[in-house]
Amino acid sequence: MTFTALSNAQWEAIRSTRTNWPNGIDYRREIERIGQDYWDAQAAREIWVKRLQGKQPAKQREKIHKAWISSQQLRTALAALGNDGLLDDDFPYPDLESPENRLEAWLSEYDLWVRPFAGKSNPIQAELEWRLLALWKKAGGKLVFTREQEPGMRRPTKPVRRLLREPGTPYGPLIDFLTHTLHAILGRSLTPSGIAGIIDRHRGRRPPHDPFLMYAMRVRIIGS
Repeated sequence: MTFTALSNAQWEAIRSTRTNWPNGIDYRREIERIGQDYWDAQAAREIWVKRLQGKQPAKQREKIHKAWISSQQLRTALAALGNDGLLDDDFPYPDLESPENRLEAWLSEYDLWVRPFAGKSNPIQAELEWRLLALWKKAGGKLVFTREQEPGMRRPTKPVRRLLREPGTPYGPLIDFLTHTLHAILGRSLTPSGIAGIIDRHRGRRPPHDPFLMYAMRVRIIGS
């Protein structure tokens, strides 16, 4: 599946996770943009997955890199011939700019959409998570959650209606927010423990990801 926009039901579920969304920001539109950027990046990544399917990506990159080095060497050789007066302005000059640019573009996009995904790493997913958490903080929320305690360990409180949860289960407004937004964008549900793991991974400074979604946004904006 791909994501385009939140349904009214999805937005109402997300909106209900906070009682005091600040004014002046269209949070529904912000979430939709984050989801659209995620799927734009996924589509660009999928092109490379299909292009290199059944091949050894590192070896294909080496082939392109060798061709790029050869193009640089040829450019240097032609410049030297021109300096010697052997290739003056009247001599037809080969159009080397186009193939050289193609090689450079291939290497650049490979390093963007293939190299960082080694092993189980998925920077696109990580960027999605970070941006949703940043939006939560922008709305005044904190990156915190609570875990359900054993019945005998709970502090005495006024009687309140509680959901039945297994001891140790994470819960709270942020857990609900990520549960609803990720389900809407990804089309699949994550467990409360999985959501808690996301929060724990992103509590500190933003990881040094390559700008996958920024690239996807630039392509989409320029093409629109």
